[in-house]
Amino acid sequence: MDDLFDDTPPHKIARTTDPQTSKDAAKTVSSGNDRAEMLEAIQQAGTKGLTLKEYCTKRGYQMSSKSSRCSELEESGYIFYQGDRCDRSRIIRAIEYDTGRRECGKCGCVLLSFYEMKCQSPKCKRD
Repeated sequence: MDDLFDDTPPHKIARTTDPQTSKDAAKTVSSGNDRAEMLEAIQQAGTKGLTLKEYCTKRGYQMSSKSSRCSELEESGYIFYQGDRCDRSRIIRAIEYDTGRRECGKCGCVLLSFYEMKCQSPKCKRD
């Protein structure tokens, strides 16, 4: 895949051991369009961001069919997770809104990179 917004070839989506129905479905998937659509929605959410749950609910998608798109966008540097949550889901933001600040998803304290993103707050009982 040369460009993140090109479609992934069907043979890379379905395994050889998958049933024929999975192989047929892989031929209909437009992964490049999925990534572009998701990135556009995340950018439109601005600094507030949105969760995968919100994105899928608004568009009538199943979360399991779109969660890998988040990973691909994050890996490519288009989106990031600051650490905050809404309705028990991580909030996704476009990379242009990254201030470098990361928060504990449990207590909201600022995480420091030299602590390897582990919360040091006594309020937080997280390891």
